[in-house]
Amino acid sequence: MELYYKDLISKDATLEKLVDDLMLLVQGANDFAEAAGAGLPPLPKEEVTSQLRQLKEGCRRLQQQALHSARATDKFLRKYPYSSFGIAFGLGLLAGTLIRSRR
Repeated sequence: MELYYKDLISKDATLEKLVDDLMLLVQGANDFAEAAGAGLPPLPKEEVTSQLRQLKEGCRRLQQQALHSARATDKFLRKYPYSSFGIAFGLGLLAGTLIRSRR
C-alpha cells in the first residue's frame, strides 16, 4: 500500500530551489571575485579561482547527496509508512517531555 500526499512540502521550499539558490550564490561570488581580482597579481587570482572551483564542486556534491538522501527517505517512507509515523510520533513525545521537564 502506497500513500501519496500532494503538496506535503510547500512549493517554495523545494530541493531544486535550494540548489538554485546555492548556484546563484556561487555565481555571485564568482562575479565578485572577478571584479575584485582585477587589480590583484596573478598568484592571488589563481587562488581565488581555485577556491571558487572548489566551492562549485562542493555545491554539486551537496546537490547529489541531497537528491540521493531524498530518494532513499522517500523509498523508506513508502515501504514502511505506519512504522515511520509511529517512530516520528514517539520521538516528538520524547522531545516534548524533555523540553517540558526543563522548564
